[in-house]
Amino acid sequence: MVAIDSSHEIAPPTQTPSGHTGSIVLFALLLSALVAVASLSLQAGTGNGWAEAGTQVGRFALLLFVAAMVVEPLGRLIPLKPMQAAARERGGLTLGFVTASAVALACELAPMQFGGAIVSAPTIAYCAFTGLILAVLLFSGHPATLRFLGEPAWRAMQRIATAYFWLAFTLTGIEHIVGPHRPDSWPGFSLLLLVAALLIRFADAFVAHYRGGMPRSAR
Repeated sequence: MVAIDSSHEIAPPTQTPSGHTGSIVLFALLLSALVAVASLSLQAGTGNGWAEAGTQVGRFALLLFVAAMVVEPLGRLIPLKPMQAAARERGGLTLGFVTASAVALACELAPMQFGGAIVSAPTIAYCAFTGLILAVLLFSGHPATLRFLGEPAWRAMQRIATAYFWLAFTLTGIEHIVGPHRPDSWPGFSLLLLVAALLIRFADAFVAHYRGGMPRSAR
């Protein structure tokens, strides 16, 4: 079994500067809001508007999550300038994912604030815990965190947050496939994306391990 080389798994924020982070976050916020408004409009009068809005914004967040997972490994596996330029946007994509996820959680909890509907205790617990992990991910995205905690602790925070969201998205997709839900192609598609992201990261780790074990003259 090939161990994942931590030096290739996640690059510290100070090593991936980008001038597009603000634009990515703003795009994520605006598109999340548009998706939420569209979902509320389509579900007007059904009582499922906020739940549907949370679901659809969560799907957009998953796309940003997968992009943040694979953009750096792909930049190393495909060493072309456009790919390497895209790899520098990992920080922005991560913050975009945090933004979209926060909007999705707000939609899940909105019935308590608008209309006085009762939100189940498991939903509240999930939103609270997920919000905490999002805060950890947001906190670890600041360069000062790396200087304050040190690289090992910083990487541990990133790995825990990434593993949590990957598992959460994966279990949700599986639950929708095997459970009595309406026919929907999204759960299967999302699982393919998540598995592909994991395979790409393992491929990146394997290539890094192989290159690290080669004699200098053979590189």
